[in-house]
Amino acid sequence: MRKVFLSSMLLNELKPEDPTYYTSDDFELSENRYDFPMTYLIDDKVKANDEIVIITAIQQDSGNNVNNATVNYKKYKAEVEKILQERNVNFKFEEIMLTENFDSLTFNKFFKQVAVLINDNDQLFVDVTFGMKPYCISLFVAVAYAEKAARNVDVDTVIYAQKYSGFSRAKTAEEKAKDPSKSRIYDITGLFYLNAIAGNAKPGQKHKLDKALDLLIND
Repeated sequence: MRKVFLSSMLLNELKPEDPTYYTSDDFELSENRYDFPMTYLIDDKVKANDEIVIITAIQQDSGNNVNNATVNYKKYKAEVEKILQERNVNFKFEEIMLTENFDSLTFNKFFKQVAVLINDNDQLFVDVTFGMKPYCISLFVAVAYAEKAARNVDVDTVIYAQKYSGFSRAKTAEEKAKDPSKSRIYDITGLFYLNAIAGNAKPGQKHKLDKALDLLIND
């Protein structure tokens, strides 16, 4: 079974002077500090001798201009490679290049690009934090399609991180170091499986399913 980690790359510039510190009530995060939420998941889930695939959607450079996503991906790849090399695993990176211009079919094509990279018996880990919302939706739907259409595909974890964009300019360097702002990583895997329930619902079942949801979801 392959462990497959799917995400879209951050489009904003990473500023060393305004780092993002991640925390979570849903996961026990590594004490190592990473710039990307998916790296924390990789650090936690990858074990020795695993077969790992890292699939990342990246905004394509425009002409001679290198965009933030390309720069960020290099940093992300370096973070991940360090972990994978230390764990003695077989791994490869797959990149899905996103064009700067798009139309109504662009996100359908992205869905297909994601879906064909998922194989039977894959275990999936998904981060829907970054990227344009239609790409996040397409990624979510592609994973749902693969989980249902392929054999023995397990969606282990889906995360979303609250992205903090930097310290307040009013804070001094001393205040930033003493009381850094935090961004939370949330486990939204339950939402994925609620979507599966919705997809399997039959006309006339809503009243019965509403009662089931009362048992599944405590207000």
